[in-house]
Amino acid sequence: MREKLFNWLGHEFIALSCEGDAIGSVTDETARLFADFDARLRAHGLEPGLAHTVRTRLWARDMDCWDGGVKERARILSGDARSVSSSHIRPERFASNGRIAIDLLAMRPRSAQAKRTCEYDPEGIVLRYLDWENVVFLSGVTVILPTFHEQLPVIVGRISDSLAHAGLDWSRVARASFFLHRSCELAELRRCFSALVPTAIPHTDYTSVDTRQGKLVEIEITAERST
Repeated sequence: MREKLFNWLGHEFIALSCEGDAIGSVTDETARLFADFDARLRAHGLEPGLAHTVRTRLWARDMDCWDGGVKERARILSGDARSVSSSHIRPERFASNGRIAIDLLAMRPRSAQAKRTCEYDPEGIVLRYLDWENVVFLSGVTVILPTFHEQLPVIVGRISDSLAHAGLDWSRVARASFFLHRSCELAELRRCFSALVPTAIPHTDYTSVDTRQGKLVEIEITAERST
């Protein structure tokens, strides 16, 4: 398991990342990953451990593995552990024979304030956003449309709507993470996104992924409330 502690947006964060062991079913493999994450977070004094999860990214070898992993993640990260998420097909992500890999981000709160969650309407497996203390985390946003140039404006529009629902706008975005299908050009993504969102974002990162249900780009957003 890889582990990183860092301070950001006035909080201490713990980032954990691990690949599965390919033993038993994909469901079992996913459950063991989260059990290990829970134990590691408890070792850092976060009780209960998974209740401090703010974001997860799930990586799968193929669609069958993706389906089983996503469903088990939703079962485990429910109630107080409900958090934002994204999921991707990326076989080259794996250095082992695991079928599922998970990146988990947890936050140490500064007060007893509870998480505030906002669901999509109708409610689905993915949380719309998580609002905790001064930080707002959006799940990865994507859409099924024929082309990249049709998908991106819809994605940006949906993110804008979620930010507005949370009382924010693009000027409060602290990080944008982009997951781009390997058939698409990074330079074109940057050009088109800048035309849609002229606001400068302090931190951006980009990951190449394989397609999932025709989705060519997915964007995660983390925003900060003014203090």
